[in-house]
Amino acid sequence: MATNETLSAADELAKLSSHTLKEKTGRNWSEWIEWLDNLKSDGRAHKDIVTLLEDHVENGWYRQKIALGYREAIGQRQLGELLSGYEVGVSRTFPIPVHRAWELIASEEGLSTWLGPLVDGCIGMGESFKTQDGIMGTITVLAPGSHFRVAWKPEYWRYNSTLQVRVVGSKSKSAGKSVISFHHEKLPRAADRDAMKRHWQEKLSDLAEIIKGK
Repeated sequence: MATNETLSAADELAKLSSHTLKEKTGRNWSEWIEWLDNLKSDGRAHKDIVTLLEDHVENGWYRQKIALGYREAIGQRQLGELLSGYEVGVSRTFPIPVHRAWELIASEEGLSTWLGPLVDGCIGMGESFKTQDGIMGTITVLAPGSHFRVAWKPEYWRYNSTLQVRVVGSKSKSAGKSVISFHHEKLPRAADRDAMKRHWQEKLSDLAEIIKGK
């Protein structure tokens, strides 16, 4: 159950202001939290809270937001959890300029390192592929010198996730540095978030070894 302190401070939850919530649903965060507390919702799963809201909130997106915000208020919502699943981002600064960092991640050696060796398809805008490790995907955005966006799915996942691989200039005072980042969204479970965080951290370390050897 939410505490009185949480209720009085609940101006924004689930990245949605109390004012907007009141305007769209007729109740602000404090009022929704009290309403859900009265139904003993603190022990319910997210989907069950959404079901409770069906007869009271017409818009499905706001039902999801209220459920997320309530679970956030009671400390039940997990790190990286969004409406569309879970997300994680990792990045690393490298001692090379942006153009060289892009050349690395877009090269055959770099792609084989962070994406994996291909067994089918190719890498290009709108192209689909399958890797040696069973990853299936499609390149949905390819902005040379900047980033890839990929629909990315292991064989055992039901739906695609979204992977973005980006290169930007470092804000460090030392010139000639760049940042390579992996941002992974729409992950099915919290366990997948943890696994993909480790996975992309390892890929950044592998890229660092390539740079060190050049």
